[in-house]
Amino acid sequence: MIYSWPTRLAAALIAATLTGVSTAEPVASLADNSDCLDVESYLFRPAGDSLGTRTRNWLRRKFVCEDDLACYGIQLDECWLAAEPDKPVVLVVHGYNSTPARNEPLAEAIRGAGFPCGHFAYPNDYTIPASTQLLSAALRHFASEHPRRRVVLVCHSMGGIVARACVEDALYDPGNVDKLILIAPPTRGTAVAHFAIATDVWEHWLARREGNPWERFHDSVVDGLGEAACELCPDSPLLRELNGRPRNPRIAYSVILGTGACLTDGELAWVRDSIVRRLARWPGIASSATRLHTLLGDLDELVEGRGDGVVAVDRGRLRGVGDTLVLPFGHLAVTGEPTSDVVRQVQQAVIQRLN
Repeated sequence: MIYSWPTRLAAALIAATLTGVSTAEPVASLADNSDCLDVESYLFRPAGDSLGTRTRNWLRRKFVCEDDLACYGIQLDECWLAAEPDKPVVLVVHGYNSTPARNEPLAEAIRGAGFPCGHFAYPNDYTIPASTQLLSAALRHFASEHPRRRVVLVCHSMGGIVARACVEDALYDPGNVDKLILIAPPTRGTAVAHFAIATDVWEHWLARREGNPWERFHDSVVDGLGEAACELCPDSPLLRELNGRPRNPRIAYSVILGTGACLTDGELAWVRDSIVRRLARWPGIASSATRLHTLLGDLDELVEGRGDGVVAVDRGRLRGVGDTLVLPFGHLAVTGEPTSDVVRQVQQAVIQRLN
């Protein structure tokens, strides 16, 4: 076990830390359908009066311009209007620190099944309430332009939280969503959100190969400054409030959860105890070692059979939803290229629920 855990732990922590990071280019074949939205009004609204909030808002107002926000909103295939009028438009909603490009293979499978398709893009680690309001405004704008066209939201990871916060609140529900298909949703949070501080470092400084330091700093401000991580922690106030709501009775819900994490119970226990023992030897951080031991003791997300590497099955289940499917996929791979049987199974499961 001592020799087998490092590689598998590295994979698990990368999944836990990246939570959907993609360095791929945006989808070139999409047409922006949200040009009438005032995106800035949703993303620059004050979200509290703490020093951290004021600092983040100052950075956004200082460094983010209107052109930076043009990529956010509903992005539809150019030929979507050619689809049969009774076919719903399927919007794929990405997750934390992800992009539409990351989910494009899933969108391609949906198009191949004959459905008009597109994406909803939002700042990938900004606050969930701001992204919720942006989604609501985009869907209402779409409804005003196409009042008879129904919508299905296929959401990965945090995208499912954004979507539920929209359709399960009478203030934001646009009324044109018929189905909600949630893939790996952190319904009751994810313990790996406690370690999410490294996501921007990886996305813009380690995994990224292009852009000078200024461009990387600028882009890290545009897509959010990690605000969503606190909201994704288990039992956060936002999740408690959201999960206390009833399901929207007009919407058919489906949940697809994964068990493809890469550690065993024994490996995780060995890592936890080893790390904590070493930290406890350092003067002044014994209390931090104790807290870390508690956090690492509640990481079903990383255990094979109980989580997908980011979301634990028990934390992903949604009360009141009978259509819940559990498959052995990993969190990052599930919306990617269908190079494995389990990813193809997920794509087929989504298409079956669209029909």
